Amino acid sequence: FMSPAAIVLPVPAAVPEFLVPRIEDLRHTLRAGHHEKALTAARTISDELAESHGPLHNYTLHALELVAFCAQIAGHPAMATEVSVYTAAAWQRLLDATHHQIRRQAHNGAASWLTVTNAPDAVRTGTALLALLQSVYGKDHPSTPFVERRLNAITGTDQETARNALRPSGPALLIKP
Repeated sequence: FMSPAAIVLPVPAAVPEFLVPRIEDLRHTLRAGHHEKALTAARTISDELAESHGPLHNYTLHALELVAFCAQIAGHPAMATEVSVYTAAAWQRLLDATHHQIRRQAHNGAASWLTVTNAPDAVRTGTALLALLQSVYGKDHPSTPFVERRLNAITGTDQETARNALRPSGPALLIKP
């Protein structure tokens, strides 16, 4: 495990000047280990930006990426997956289909989804993730059959296979403090 002081937030875009103090506060909150408080702050920022700038404004979408990150850190991988999938779909409406921003959010959603251990949440978010991956990468991308296999295992009749498929795995485990 990393110490809370070792958490470094990725900054995907220049933070608008008016948000710099709030983002700094959020970073300090995360470093102090107050993950739920950081998640609440990130959600507040994204809600305010959606209201002031619109739901598809790049500030709003970057704030949603921060919500997904905080949700994962706070131990809410289903929420992190949902927010990443939603954000990737929103970016798809604005950017070229192959844009790295869309792919990064699809990747983040998949990474978070691999740590979802509740079967109903895994099925609900995995189904949305699969649709996103197919729209971003097509059916031939290696992550698509991987997600399909895990979903099939979770929903299948073999309970041991389902239990094994619900064990958390993947890169999102590495960002936990």
